[in-house]
Amino acid sequence: MELFRTVIVFAALLHGSVAFASEDPCALADVTDVERVLGGAIVPVPVEEIGEETAPYCLWATAGRKAEIKIEIWSDAELPVLNMPDAESYFVKLEAEARSRPGFMALDGFGARAFEEDGTIVLLKAERVIVLDSVRVHPEHLRRLASQIAGRF
Repeated sequence: MELFRTVIVFAALLHGSVAFASEDPCALADVTDVERVLGGAIVPVPVEEIGEETAPYCLWATAGRKAEIKIEIWSDAELPVLNMPDAESYFVKLEAEARSRPGFMALDGFGARAFEEDGTIVLLKAERVIVLDSVRVHPEHLRRLASQIAGRF
């Protein structure tokens, strides 16, 4: 499994991400917890299926991508690419966009500002925007995982 994490981080670096040694997105959650949330074992996703990423990220998926979670960490190093001066500004922008769509829900209890909208949880913590996108993941399970991740910052 450690090889899998190394491959994901290396793929992120190859695709323009600046992954900080202390902020490996894959290390923010225990593999066992992620597999429990996904409902199956994590399998590698080919880099060509992921695309180019700007922020450090990790993509956890089950076989055939039946369920998946992608985490991105946006810090001051990546935000200029989006013409955003800081994490607060980016969070406010994402939150305003999400509020305009059905399904928006402000979240409490993460030790951070947070909201959820259509399979995505966005957190503002420690001057970072942490985005968890999910496909075919139970919302309550994703919230639990987001809470664990927020606790690591």
